[in-house]
Amino acid sequence: MSGRSLSCSPEGIQKAKRALTRYSLTQKALAEDLKVTRQPIGKFFTGKPVDRNLFVQICDRLDLEWEEVVAEPASEPEVNQDSSIDIDVIVQEVREKIKPLIQERCGTMRVLDMTQPIGLNDIYTSVNILEKITGLQRLEIDELLQQCTSEDFDRFGLNRITTKRVLGLEAVEKYLKLMILGKPGAGKTTFLKYLAIQCIEGEFQGNRVPIFITLKDFAEAANKPGLLEYICQLFSSCRIVTTQVSDLFKHGRVLVLLDGLDEVREEDSSRVRHQIREASDNFYLSEEFQKDLLKYSKEFKKDLNLIHLENWSFARKNITLRK
Repeated sequence: MSGRSLSCSPEGIQKAKRALTRYSLTQKALAEDLKVTRQPIGKFFTGKPVDRNLFVQICDRLDLEWEEVVAEPASEPEVNQDSSIDIDVIVQEVREKIKPLIQERCGTMRVLDMTQPIGLNDIYTSVNILEKITGLQRLEIDELLQQCTSEDFDRFGLNRITTKRVLGLEAVEKYLKLMILGKPGAGKTTFLKYLAIQCIEGEFQGNRVPIFITLKDFAEAANKPGLLEYICQLFSSCRIVTTQVSDLFKHGRVLVLLDGLDEVREEDSSRVRHQIREASDNFYLSEEFQKDLLKYSKEFKKDLNLIHLENWSFARKNITLRK
């Protein structure tokens, strides 16, 4: 019983009155014994709240177990700490506020030899996912020779891609964490920007807030802020407060797109990776993901605990998924 005041139950009041009679006491005499005024004693015998310490003293004087005479507190409905937070409202409010920012940062791409940026939808090509990473396939010599023909003997048939493909968007929907790997110009940034645009337009994961971060800019930001702090700084220009950003992360209602890890300076690389890993552990390690993590090799557990995608060639529409 943790409240500061206690009150006597109807049954407890009757027990207390019988105890007064048994010990030849009156309420006035009881008050004098306990060196208090009659007012709290009167409250005790009428079932009104009395200071907890005095309540226990009265029961001790009357040789009563206070737990047996105390009134049960009125049941209070459980209060959900997040009951005051309507996360769906926050999501929609933030989406509306950042939509111009996302469209400005992700709606166009700069192409070499072109003076003006070009619309993302004008150059985007749907990407496919390979279920196995072809660059890590292990084949015996006999298997290589069986695949090879006189036309591609010099490559042992390694240029052929025979594994099953799935759409890139399906892979993002299916897996909690993904990393895009690929050569410069293969289309990694284009794919991430496409995800951000599709999300903010409500065509893909419309119940989340897309957050597109250029990691080189984050690494070189003044005062070296943490990743969450940096996101708050970016969103502050859209009149989005820190508590809203925190609530979005807490409820897992963000689609975080981190671009250009390979473009981060070597002296910043360790700090940036640490920030990504810390944010990942704090906000994304759901029970479901932790169970799935047991299926991944130690190699990938060490590397940010992420599932990996390898972008082979945007023109050839191939991206490889590493589990």
